[in-house]
Amino acid sequence: MSAKEASRSVLHVDLDAFFVSVERVLDPRLCGRPVVVGGPVEGRGVVAAASYEARQFGVHSAMPMGQAMRLCPDLVRINATPGIYARASKAVFDLLGSYTPIVEKVSVDEAYLDLSGTEHLFGRALDAADHMRKEVKERLRLDLTVGVSRNRLVSKVASGFAKPHGLFDVRPGQEPRFFAPLPVKVLPGIGPVTQKRLRDFHIDQLGTLADTDGWFLEDVFGRYGRSMRRRAKGEDETPVCPPWEKAARKSIGHERTFAEDTDDVQILRGRLQRMLEKCCGELREKGLLARTMSIKVRYADFATETRDATLPRPSDHDLEWWELAGPLLERVLKKRRTLVRLVGVRFSGLERGFWQGGLFEEGRVVQHGRLAVIDRMRAKYGEKSVRTQNAYTMTFYANGEKDMVIDMKRAKAAASE
Repeated sequence: MSAKEASRSVLHVDLDAFFVSVERVLDPRLCGRPVVVGGPVEGRGVVAAASYEARQFGVHSAMPMGQAMRLCPDLVRINATPGIYARASKAVFDLLGSYTPIVEKVSVDEAYLDLSGTEHLFGRALDAADHMRKEVKERLRLDLTVGVSRNRLVSKVASGFAKPHGLFDVRPGQEPRFFAPLPVKVLPGIGPVTQKRLRDFHIDQLGTLADTDGWFLEDVFGRYGRSMRRRAKGEDETPVCPPWEKAARKSIGHERTFAEDTDDVQILRGRLQRMLEKCCGELREKGLLARTMSIKVRYADFATETRDATLPRPSDHDLEWWELAGPLLERVLKKRRTLVRLVGVRFSGLERGFWQGGLFEEGRVVQHGRLAVIDRMRAKYGEKSVRTQNAYTMTFYANGEKDMVIDMKRAKAAASE
């Protein structure tokens, strides 16, 4: 294990009986009573959330409401109010975000936080977690359960032991000892089928699973076998992935299906260019750069061709990408004479960052600065307020009338003089 992994501090936070808790904030008379949130019996409703008082009667989420009512005749049912839950969730995670920007929200009431490197601000992760719980309770009147360890797997299991509204800390190096006596079903990813298969080999506890030969588990469960053995020891290198990192792992793209199939190259180029500009605008808005662009063409007979192009350095610059996209489209269209049904563009290989021109690229820097102005104009006046006639000419419109034309080629030449 690297020094970086050993020094990690990862929290798993879970809001207890969240929907019910929010309803109790709105109506304190519900406190202490068996309460469920869900649809009515008549509408074949199910339990979305149950208070701990209701759980003592065997009521649990996803249970048919009729069955829940039979188990607990005094059960109080509340119709769900999703908008209120969303606002309460945002308030909680805005508060938690003040402790660290690295927050991965996995549901409306659950998230992972990476506190690595925040010790000088909040002290030990355990102390910070305790402070979070108290602050959420005092400011929002909601109960928060927290599991603390150096990885997300162990923290997830630990928080289950801390419920309700508790705190469980697994110290570094104690993960195998903590996991050893636990039943295999507590390990995320082991469902009923895998659990039964393990039981057939008398593997009922995580300690037994961790001590089982890797070759045997791989023979029975495939590649997942070795991973399962490693996780049974409490080992997990999965990073906490905040929203901007998730965005960077995806792609951005647009497609257009024409009302009528066409072979007009100018129409195809114009549509592709507008979609490319829209994609690049989204990249700039999100603070992302793309390394690879894919052009997609679907013909009238539904045959589809794609072509990729990659820049030596990632970019969000419309004109840099169009210099590749235009010729790429033309090469694709030369191969077939069939009418085109759809054209699209997609950017991948995304990463966080902002475009910077090279030392001898003053013209490109000028162009990129104008693109930022165009982004603001489109955001304020709509996409059609600025249109691109070709790779270098931008036409500005005011109230639907042509207002100004900027020749980017001349701007580049002027900047280089």
